[in-house]
Amino acid sequence: MSQFSWENEWRLQKLKEESFVVGHIMDKTPKWVKFVEKKVPATLQKTLETAFNKAFVTVFEKGSKLIEKTYRKERQVELFKEHERDIYNEGFNGKTLRKFERQAKRTRAKNLTITTFEGIGFGIVGLGIPDIPIFVSVMLKSIYEIALSYGFSYSTDKERLFILKLIDTALKSGDELRKKDTDMNKLIRRYYEEDNAGEEEQTDAFVVELQIKRQIDSSAKALSHELLYGKFLQGSTFIGVVGGTADVTCLKRITDYAALKYKRRFLLRQFPDEEE
Repeated sequence: MSQFSWENEWRLQKLKEESFVVGHIMDKTPKWVKFVEKKVPATLQKTLETAFNKAFVTVFEKGSKLIEKTYRKERQVELFKEHERDIYNEGFNGKTLRKFERQAKRTRAKNLTITTFEGIGFGIVGLGIPDIPIFVSVMLKSIYEIALSYGFSYSTDKERLFILKLIDTALKSGDELRKKDTDMNKLIRRYYEEDNAGEEEQTDAFVVELQIKRQIDSSAKALSHELLYGKFLQGSTFIGVVGGTADVTCLKRITDYAALKYKRRFLLRQFPDEEE
């Protein structure tokens, strides 16, 4: 077994990220989609985009505090600080690093379970569109908890933009996925550099605000495309359970990607002088 080092961990991290990209480079459309795609109303895509867009705006403007009531934010912060103290006392090694990973993994598993019950439950009773605000809330809750596991905030505009780009990128495929993943890594590097630079080096707040508005549209479009057929089926009382499972698949893909990118940011913080 090779000796633990930041270099080895960074190499392993990049391999895991490449594995995600390769695993999703092909658009693996479920077979059941072929049976329903011709029956989906042309207006449903736009309806979904509008619903996701409104859900993002509502949560970012009013709902973050409500989401925080659904989990123990203070405990998440305490756990991160405990794990950070372990690094200070024991050094940065495999044992101390895995504590952060396990914390993030537990929150992902818990929220996937919530989404399973939510998606299938609404499918059983034949509801598709009405569950979108709930799905967005659980999705953001999942990402928020992953962020806290690695010591990152989610309440600033810059971090909201980062989260929106995470969601958008995670749902892409083909060359677009690879390009957007490269852009995400550049954004991570830029955020690190801004965190360690003076105020004059920060991205203008007005620019970030405009980027968020555009990115909400892009992320809503990505989600509506990913969940289009699932939401159509979810609106049927008899086969809605099949559509409801699309929520779980979508959330898993997003949170898997989020865990990779927050860990990349965390590793960069541990050895800031290292270059890729």
